Amino acid sequence: MKKKVLRRYYKILGKLAHGYIDKHSPQVIGINGSVGKTSCRMIVYQTLQQFIPNKHIYTSPKNFNGELGLSLSIFQIETWEPNIFCFITTLTKIILKRFFWSKPYDIILLEYGIDRPGEMDFLLTITKPHIGIFTAIDSVHSEQFGNPAEIAREEVKMLKNTLEIGFLNANDVYAIQLKQQLHIDYLTYQTEGNDIVADIVFKDEKFFLSDFRGGVGVGFYLRIKEKKYNIRTNILGKANYGYIGLWIAIAGILEYRYAREEARPENLLLKNGSREVLELKYQLQPGRLSVFHGVENSVIIDSTYNASPLSVRTIINTAHNIKTQLFPQRKMWLVLGDMRELGDLTQREHRMLAGYVSQSADHVILVGKHMSDYLADELEKVGYDKHKIDKFYDATIAGKHIQKMLKEAGDECLVVCKGSQNTIFLEEAVKHFLLNPEDQQELTRQSKRWLKKKQEYFT
Repeated sequence: MKKKVLRRYYKILGKLAHGYIDKHSPQVIGINGSVGKTSCRMIVYQTLQQFIPNKHIYTSPKNFNGELGLSLSIFQIETWEPNIFCFITTLTKIILKRFFWSKPYDIILLEYGIDRPGEMDFLLTITKPHIGIFTAIDSVHSEQFGNPAEIAREEVKMLKNTLEIGFLNANDVYAIQLKQQLHIDYLTYQTEGNDIVADIVFKDEKFFLSDFRGGVGVGFYLRIKEKKYNIRTNILGKANYGYIGLWIAIAGILEYRYAREEARPENLLLKNGSREVLELKYQLQPGRLSVFHGVENSVIIDSTYNASPLSVRTIINTAHNIKTQLFPQRKMWLVLGDMRELGDLTQREHRMLAGYVSQSADHVILVGKHMSDYLADELEKVGYDKHKIDKFYDATIAGKHIQKMLKEAGDECLVVCKGSQNTIFLEEAVKHFLLNPEDQQELTRQSKRWLKKKQEYFT
């Protein structure tokens, strides 16, 4: 009964959202895939703000997606609590906005996130994007769908229903299979930095010490078709470099669409021979590859928002490259929490990380049953020293242990943290070895609601 009432409520909000979009006709940019959606969406938002400053661009600052979140995003509702008072007040606000508000934005970025079969069909009844971006498919949500192929069949519906132009990840096999099924123009982009054929590619990732938070920045070369750029930015991670490229391309498309009435800010562009040099600074999203100063002169790479097999491998590769280029003498410690929602693939995917971990980590701290049972066992099978593996079921206890280890280590360390949210909450471990207590506010899930939920869980 409760589920039927909720579905009916979501349908009412969805119809109101559909009418709202139909009335105001903004440019809709949709992002989907099983990994990377939020990072991609927030990069686009900040990039478009810098390139098209005179257009009103909106995306929800919250991680709102799915059958409820998409409607909330369209109506710019940024607070939500699962109680009857919020249900009523939210519906009232939405009805008033639907019928009485003037045009709220020129461009809106929406995250088409799904976690069950059939959900994408409902999202597409609310609005179909003019521009669609497909990130990548991973094993996350296999618990609900069964396997990545089933996830892909649902996710690709957004690109098939995109109205004008699509962007496909050339490093994702499911995205590339879409090429022959699309009836719109599309461009391909790269997210791994290897030598593949794509319209948007980057290479030569070079890290540098900077005055950005945590003291690490990156430069790389970017090519969009025949146009070449030299990028310097504070946002790390190869997938993010690809997202920067596709959003510069989208900014160009939108500039052309608006008859080039909006000029790019001159302070972004510097001439360097045949290349354009772009200095791009971003407000980093909590828990998605941030760098902090830790106790005992350690450096922390925080990616505790969530974890999937692909994202864990990616963060290990990124951390290894940072260590090689900037901190070759440091020991690298990997702090890994369980990967959730993998269903029948849980044991296999945790064990398959052993090769990446054993080749990169000087010490491994594991949090959660799956990491402690499966990855620890597989590491010992491949010859990793079991005395360099610590296992915990509680992130706060793990954090206190890491703080103590750093004091006793005698070496400067690079501490890399990655894990899923529910029942793991690895950000609570990070709090114990941050150098600056004020940086705790920059970690993920620090709202009053989340802190209360975590306090209840850990006690």
